[in-house]
Amino acid sequence: MHDIAVLLTEECFAGSVTGLLDALVFANRQAARHGDAMFRWQVLSPDGAAVRSSSGVRLMADGNFSQAEQADTVIVAPVYFQRLAAFEARLACERDLYRRLHRWHGAGKRVASMCSGVALLAESGLLEQRAATISWWLIPWFRARYPAVRLQPYAMLTEADGLLCGGATTAYLDLALRLVEQQGGAELARACARIMLSDRNRDSQAPYASQHDIAGHGDDLVLRCQQWLSDHLDTPYRLAQLAQAARVSERTVMRRFQRVLGQTPLGYLQHLRLNAARELLETTALGLDDISAQVGYGDSGTFRRLFRRELQCSPAEYRRRFGKQEQTEGP
Repeated sequence: MHDIAVLLTEECFAGSVTGLLDALVFANRQAARHGDAMFRWQVLSPDGAAVRSSSGVRLMADGNFSQAEQADTVIVAPVYFQRLAAFEARLACERDLYRRLHRWHGAGKRVASMCSGVALLAESGLLEQRAATISWWLIPWFRARYPAVRLQPYAMLTEADGLLCGGATTAYLDLALRLVEQQGGAELARACARIMLSDRNRDSQAPYASQHDIAGHGDDLVLRCQQWLSDHLDTPYRLAQLAQAARVSERTVMRRFQRVLGQTPLGYLQHLRLNAARELLETTALGLDDISAQVGYGDSGTFRRLFRRELQCSPAEYRRRFGKQEQTEGP
């Protein structure tokens, strides 16, 4: 029997907890057809009391964090936040959790999280010099705050030295299926994926990313530059022109972008252009030459290569997957 401890903290995402456990229930039922159930779990809070989730639903705990000593795998629930500054303040308040995570991992337990919870693992220091992923909208912030982590941008799931990291919120499904496969084999994982209508072949978050900065950094200069770049999407990029529009030096623009977003203005512009191209692929029947021109790329070949590199699929594949399906009538 594989024992799992799910750790709750205030404002955690309820669905990431209950959805994960539902997946393990399905796995146990499938496994029981050929033998015994394979997973057992406890939901734990810092003091054993119920925890208020981000949606207001109170999640009951089976005990406190100390009971995770008996678990084989410890999973930290992701937490909700509205502003990065508030999230950073929250990260500074979890020192007891970080000490426990280090002790458990050192004792051979697997430690896992997904979405914003990966930042808790990174803040503890466990992810230094190890591969990790996180929600796509936190990538620039995460890269700037934890440069020693070998971030795999847009990966859906990573695993290194007993540390598992999942991407955006519903990556709890990918994490659950990885545990199922490791404990019960690939066929059992496929059966559970079919039951949950989960695509086991999704390995990148990139096709789902939006250009909206929903994490919210609050830097007025960078926000002005972001808006200017968005308004001049199809014009050739000139750092001097951007700096002039922002009324600061080129050096200041570069420094602030690196500090706030963890990337250059040109890198950010490329993401804007790719997101605009994705919207055109989803909502129009325009050809690739027209789309690449509208988003600032005169050479559709260059655009196609950049699209594939960043989104892990070709523009044609993306349109087949996410584009609106035209309905036609017969004669």
